[in-house]
Amino acid sequence: MSQLTVSITSSQIEVYRALLLDKKRFLRAGLGLKRDSGNENQRINEEDQAQSSHDEFLALSLNNLDYTQLRLIDAALDRIAAGDFGVCLDCDEEIPERRLKAIAWAKYCVKCQDKSYVEDEE
Repeated sequence: MSQLTVSITSSQIEVYRALLLDKKRFLRAGLGLKRDSGNENQRINEEDQAQSSHDEFLALSLNNLDYTQLRLIDAALDRIAAGDFGVCLDCDEEIPERRLKAIAWAKYCVKCQDKSYVEDEE
C-alpha cells in the first residue's frame, strides 16, 4: 500500500486507539458471559429443550459476530501501528472522519464498501 498523507492528527489517532481498545475489552468480557451461560449441567424437560437449543444457537451466533468484530478491531489496531489507519484498503483514499467516528474499525470508505456489497450480491 502506498503511503498516503492522512489528515488525522496523532491526538485523533490516540482517541481512535482508545476507542478500539475499549470496544475490544467490552467484546471480550461479553464473550466470557455468553460462553459461561451455556455451561449449565441441569436436566431440562422436553418442553424446554427446544428453547434451550435456540438460546444456545443465538449465543453461538452472537459469539461468532463478536469474534468477527474483534478481528476487525485487531486489524484496525494493526493499521494504526503501521501508520495506515484511516486509509481505504481498496482505493487508498482517506476514510472520512465521520465514518471512522461511527465505525472506528472501518477498512473501506463508503464508496468502496458499497461496491463490495453490490459485488457480493451478484
